[in-house]
Amino acid sequence: MKTLITPKQTLAAARAAGANDEDLDLSGVAILTFNRGIAERLEELCGLVDMSWLGPHVHPYAGPRVVKRGEREGLEVMILVPPMGASPLACTVEDLIAGGIDAVFLACAAWSLGPPVSFGDVLVPSFAVGPDGTSIHYGNAAGRVDASPAVVTALAESAQERGATVRVGGNASCEALYRITEEMVEGYRGRGCLSMENGEAAVLFAVCRLFGIPAGGIFQPYIDLTEGWNPSRLDDAYEATCRLQANVVLDAALRLRVEKMI
Repeated sequence: MKTLITPKQTLAAARAAGANDEDLDLSGVAILTFNRGIAERLEELCGLVDMSWLGPHVHPYAGPRVVKRGEREGLEVMILVPPMGASPLACTVEDLIAGGIDAVFLACAAWSLGPPVSFGDVLVPSFAVGPDGTSIHYGNAAGRVDASPAVVTALAESAQERGATVRVGGNASCEALYRITEEMVEGYRGRGCLSMENGEAAVLFAVCRLFGIPAGGIFQPYIDLTEGWNPSRLDDAYEATCRLQANVVLDAALRLRVEKMI
């Protein structure tokens, strides 16, 4: 399918603005996050430094706010803080793939659909369901898209090895937090979902499936939708789980390298 605006055009604009191949030619893994605790732990573990990539002066839509690069045991690691939401995340993932990245992970927080999920659990979504305005453009016409099975296994086993309570299941999407109803939650629970977010997981899985790139997510709950909004949940235990998520995603990436998946 020929599209009118492409990542190649964005990369060409970056080169015309002075970016060099070292900044634009990617390899290894990219980790997308919205959580400061995850980003700070990855910085500690990978020796991350700021890199020049696709800033707002060359990006046609919504480029990431933070881009850093480092390495872990010889594996190149890139961390990005993109704008929140399914649509800008789709552009970020396409840009990464066009640059040559080998795998993409999403590590962040999500909304729990209630028991059996508890605060402090690690959630590994094996599939994503529900409407979003973006993943349909990447082949998700059925409203369900699976994560890469090998990535799900690597994340779940890595979390278990670090002593986490791990829950593998579905993730639902809703782009309107204030419009989520009890009936919606119960409906998604009946479909095997444990969590919900803005649709980023569905987009990540759909885009990477389309381009044949391994992808997966690791979440933790910061809201229990059956409890309501309680900012006191963003406590020391939440921060500790952020650090755990960072450890686990790197463990999983290294495991996938050994298995020659990346």
